Amino acid sequence: MPENQENHKEIKKPTTKKEKYFHIFKVASVTTLKGLGKTLVIFFIVFFLTGSFFIMGTYFKYANDFKSAKPRTGGTQAIFYDKDGNVIYEGYGTSDPDYVSLDKIPNTIKEATLAAEDKDFYHHGAIDFQGIARAAVKNIQASDKHGIAKLTGLFDASDYSQGGSTITQQLVKNRYLKDEKSFSRKLKEIVYSYELEKKLTKNQILEQYLNNIYYGEQALGIKNAAKIYFGKDLKDLDLAEASMLAGLPAAPSKYDPINGDFDTSKKRQEYVLQQMYEAKEISLDEAKKAANEELTFNGKHQFVDKYPYFVQYVKQQLINLYGFDYVETSGLKVYTTLDPAKQDLAEATAKKYVNQFRYAHVGNAAVVILDNKNDNILAMVGGVDWNKSKVNVADSPRQPGSSFKPIVYATGFKEGYSPFTKLLDQSINFGGIPPYIPHDFSGTFMGNVTARTALANSLNVPTVEMTQLAGVDKIMATAKDFGISTINNDPGQYGLSIGLGSAEVKLTELAEAYATFGNGGRRTVMSGINKVLNNTNQEIYRVDRQENTVIDPRIAYMVTNILSDTKARQKVFGTGNKLEIKGHTVAAKTGTTENFTDSWTMGYNPEFTVGVWMGNNDHSKMGEISGIEGAAYVWHDIFDGIVSGQPDIAFSVPAGLSKIWVNPYTFAKAPKDGPPYVQDYFLPGHEPTMKPDFSYLNVFTKNWKYGTIGKKY
Repeated sequence: MPENQENHKEIKKPTTKKEKYFHIFKVASVTTLKGLGKTLVIFFIVFFLTGSFFIMGTYFKYANDFKSAKPRTGGTQAIFYDKDGNVIYEGYGTSDPDYVSLDKIPNTIKEATLAAEDKDFYHHGAIDFQGIARAAVKNIQASDKHGIAKLTGLFDASDYSQGGSTITQQLVKNRYLKDEKSFSRKLKEIVYSYELEKKLTKNQILEQYLNNIYYGEQALGIKNAAKIYFGKDLKDLDLAEASMLAGLPAAPSKYDPINGDFDTSKKRQEYVLQQMYEAKEISLDEAKKAANEELTFNGKHQFVDKYPYFVQYVKQQLINLYGFDYVETSGLKVYTTLDPAKQDLAEATAKKYVNQFRYAHVGNAAVVILDNKNDNILAMVGGVDWNKSKVNVADSPRQPGSSFKPIVYATGFKEGYSPFTKLLDQSINFGGIPPYIPHDFSGTFMGNVTARTALANSLNVPTVEMTQLAGVDKIMATAKDFGISTINNDPGQYGLSIGLGSAEVKLTELAEAYATFGNGGRRTVMSGINKVLNNTNQEIYRVDRQENTVIDPRIAYMVTNILSDTKARQKVFGTGNKLEIKGHTVAAKTGTTENFTDSWTMGYNPEFTVGVWMGNNDHSKMGEISGIEGAAYVWHDIFDGIVSGQPDIAFSVPAGLSKIWVNPYTFAKAPKDGPPYVQDYFLPGHEPTMKPDFSYLNVFTKNWKYGTIGKKY
C-alpha cells in the first residue's frame, strides 16, 4: 500500500445510476453550502460595516448640528412691554424661568428631584442603559395588560409607571428638540445628550434642568413653581412641598394637585418620598411625616393686563402677520410704543367726562394719542370699561362728521383752490331725489365766505361745494393716502355727503391722517409695536418707520394754518373755547353726526396728535352733545396735560408758499399791503388777481334756493 494512502480508507466509486446521482447531489450540496457560507460571511461583514458607517455618519451629523443648536427658554407666554420696558400684559402660558443658581437651591429639592427622575444621575453617562432595562422590567410588572400587549406597551410612554430617560435626556428634549415622535428625533436626543455632557458638568446640567423644566400651572422652573403652587420662595419649602413639586415634571397635567386628580398627585409624591428613603436621603419618620402633611396650595398666577384695548389691538396686528397659535404660544416678547403716563392720563380723562355726561345718555369714549414723527401709538383708550364691553371703539368704524372736513379741503387745495377761495354759505339744492339741501349746524347762513372761514367754523354748505369742486373720487384717494382704509366703496355710493363725514372711519386711522398734517404731509405706518423677540430672544420683527410724503407739505401747512387760526373760528365757536390750549399753538377740529350719535374732536401740534370720540357703542342717540360740547372736553384736558410746562412749538412754514395781501370783502388781490386788508397763503400760480374769476360757482348759483341769514332750521 502506498505510504500516502496508509491512513486513508479506500474511496468506493459509484457504480449504479442511483449512486451516481447521489454522489453528484452530495458534491453539489457541499459546494453550495461552502459558497453560501462565504456569501453570508461577506453579507454580514458588509452589513456590519455599512451599519457602522451609518451610525457614525449619523452621530457626527447630529453632533455637528448640536454645535449650532440654540436652546429654547421654553417660555410660551406672550409678554408685552411699554416703551419704558415695564410689563403691561402677560398671556396665559409659561413665562421665562426665574433663574436660580444650583448653590441657591435647597438640598431637599435637589435630592427629591434626583430621587424622582434619575437617582443614579451622578454615576452614569448621558444614557443610563441599566436604568432603561430596570424601568422596562418594572413597567412590564406594573402593566395591567396581558400577553404580548405587556411588551408592546413599552412603546407607549403614556403606559409607563417609570421612565428610563436621564435628566440629561429630559433637558435635551425640552430645550433643544421639537415636540414630535420620530426615530430621527430619538437619535438626535441620544447624540445631543452625549454632546451636552461633553460641554457641561453634571451640576450645570442639573441646574439648567431645575430652571427650565415645566411643572404645570404655567410654571417653568422650580422657582416659579414654588411661587405658583405654594406662594413661597425656594428656601421656605418643606420636605412635603419639595417632594410634591419634584414629582410633577414627569406628567404635569396628570400629577397636577390643583386642577388634576389629587389622589394621583398624592401617590406620585409618596413615590418620591419612598425613593428618597431608599436612597438614604431621609429617614422613614421624615418620609411618613411629609406624606401625612396637609398641603395648602396657592395656585394663582397673577397675570398682568393693564391696558387691554391697546394690547388686543397690538396682538391683532401680530396675528395678522404670524397667525393666532404662533402669537399665543410661542413665548413672544413684544416691545410696544405705549407711553404709560399718557395712557393713564387718557383713561382717567375719558372716564371722568363719560361719568360727567351720563345725564345726556353718554355711555362711552375712546382716545388715541400718536407721535407725529413716526405714527407710534402712545396711548389708546378703546372704551372706559373693559368688563362691560370688549369692543375697541378706537378701532371701530364710525361716522366722523365734520372732523373729516380737513381731508376735503386738502383735496380742494390740491386741485388749485386755496384758503382764500370764495364759497357760498346759503341754502343750495345740490340735486338728487330727494333733493340734497344741507344746512349748517348753527341753522344760520353767513353768505359769501372764504374756504378758511368755512373750515375753521365747520360750515356745511361751503364744504359740500368744495366736495363737488374737488371730486368725490379724489377725496377718497386723499383719504386712502392718509391711511384711511374704510372708505373703499364706489364713489357713487357716498355722494356729496362724504364731505360732511357720512362715510365711516376708524378713530385710529383718522388720528393717523391728522398726524400726517402735523408732520408736514409725511406719513409712516401707524403701529403700537417697536420690536418683537421670540423665546430665544432673537428679533423677528421691527416696524419700518420710513416716511412717505403723501401730500405736498405746503398744502398740509395751509390746512394746519386754518385749523390753528383761533381768530378765524371765533364766528361760530367764540373765544376761550375748548379747542384752545393756553400758551400753545394747536390745530383742532370737531365733528358731530346727525342725531348726536357721535361726538369727535381731533387736534395736534408739531409733536403729538390726540383724537377723541364720544358716544354709545350701539349708536343710540346722546343728548345734544356736539363735538365742542362733549369730546372737546376730553381732548382739551388730555392735550393740556401733555404740553403743560412745555415750551410752545410753532408749525414751521414750508418753502415755496406765497403769502400775500388780499381783500376779504371782494376776494381779490389787495391794491396795497396792510390793513384793512389781510394776508393768506397760496400755491405759486394760484394767487388771486385784481379781478378774480368766480365762474366755478355758477353750478351752485343755478340751483340757489333763497335762505335768510339768521333763519333757524
